[in-house]
Amino acid sequence: MDAIVTAALIGTAQRQNIDTTTGTVVDKLAEKLASGEVERSLLLSAGAWAIYRQAGRVADFLPAAPPPSAEETLPACSPEIAALIESLLKGEQQQLLPEALECMRKAGLRLPYEMLPTAMAVQETELRAGLFHVIGERGRWLSQFNLAWSWVGNYLYGAEDDQLAHAETNWQEGTLGQRQAVLRLLRKNDPTKAREWLSAVWKQEKADARTDLLGTLEVGLSAEDEEFLANALDDRSTGVRIMATSLLARLPTSSFVRRMRERADTMLKYKAKSLNVTLPTALEKDWLRDGIAAKPSHGAGERSWWFTQVVSQVTPTHWEERFGVSRDTIIAAAYADDDWSDSLITSWSSAALLHNCGEWCMALWDWWCKKQRGTPELGVRTSLLTRMSQREAEQRVASIFNNARHPARKNWEEALIALPKPWSHMFGEVYLQELRAYMMTLDFKKDYSPYYDPWYQSISVTMMALPPSCFASALVPFTIPTTTEQKATWQTEYWRTELKKFTEALHIRQRFIRR
Repeated sequence: MDAIVTAALIGTAQRQNIDTTTGTVVDKLAEKLASGEVERSLLLSAGAWAIYRQAGRVADFLPAAPPPSAEETLPACSPEIAALIESLLKGEQQQLLPEALECMRKAGLRLPYEMLPTAMAVQETELRAGLFHVIGERGRWLSQFNLAWSWVGNYLYGAEDDQLAHAETNWQEGTLGQRQAVLRLLRKNDPTKAREWLSAVWKQEKADARTDLLGTLEVGLSAEDEEFLANALDDRSTGVRIMATSLLARLPTSSFVRRMRERADTMLKYKAKSLNVTLPTALEKDWLRDGIAAKPSHGAGERSWWFTQVVSQVTPTHWEERFGVSRDTIIAAAYADDDWSDSLITSWSSAALLHNCGEWCMALWDWWCKKQRGTPELGVRTSLLTRMSQREAEQRVASIFNNARHPARKNWEEALIALPKPWSHMFGEVYLQELRAYMMTLDFKKDYSPYYDPWYQSISVTMMALPPSCFASALVPFTIPTTTEQKATWQTEYWRTELKKFTEALHIRQRFIRR
């Protein structure tokens, strides 16, 4: 084999007489295959040698058989459900898998053994989290024999009491995922002990692990965590420092919050129903330590960038207390400021999300829709809906349906995605009613494309978000306007195909929910 490798490295053009003998029976086969072409002979010899080695390989010797799998505690699902799961795993309506797996978990069922290799080969993190609960004892046992299945070890199994009983062992010997799960569990029961465990190993952990483990302190976060988090501000890892500032900002009595408020107070003042913005002139060293980045991540000026970062950390309720006026009055003053409305609304939106200020989220969304100014970026804006109650969020999205001039009309399908799932029965019925009414107005003109139609795009969201109580209404056939124009055929077929997928998805969901 060394001769073959040498010849391949040097090249046949550089060496006239190539000796590719291996001292095995391969030489006789290669001699029969040889031809006048040196390159062909070399490749044939290499191929024959490779097959010879694979065919003659002796299996690894195990000194002892591994201990058998534990007895199953869950019954296998029915062949019908198994067939459905298998089709979803193969990519047919795969977006339904999380709900299907959750239904199986609640029913106390597991996958049959023959499906385990396919299920455990899944790559998506969300699906793995659901699959972990339905692979049974055999699946957890098999995971030790295939590196590609090692993700199973990132999850804890068993009742909470059992997990707590083995918490220290999993903390000392488990994977990073298991150790995170241990800390989160312990933070619910004994937050001080969890923090002490993390502190004891902090210097030995890698940067990514420190970031992930530090994030577990959000469970049971209290003033007692401040000292540890404050020390993390000096960590070499950017990720650790960002995580530390995010957690410190949620501690109302922390020194970090006090420093941010003092900085913000010097930059933003309210008088006579107007706001006055004074940008910082320099970035102090202690600002950098508190996570204020020096260089903008986009086209903003440096001083404006420093200002928005500080305001984004301060809870919006602080401004109500400081200025002695309502949030609506403060937001109205921001909209009156042509120079700073965008920066203020975006900063307050980020702060409202960070501090989970639901009333501010509602006010910011409403004023944005009313004034059509000071609009934060789409991602921040739609995220405001996630901090409202489901009822409040659904009312706001429903108001977009019947108002063609609504400021959010252009990107309303993004707002639809942000709504909690499943939708309420009332919202689901409103959506279906509006969808049917819209479809009756479809005009398949030459320039019409379903790709750019938000109603068409929303169907893929609806098939997952619609509550079971709305299935009967949704399964009533939809009416698509007919046309005799040949040029519109492809548009009509796209709608029919999407509605067919929608109907099939609801039928699949019905079968899982009923079982």
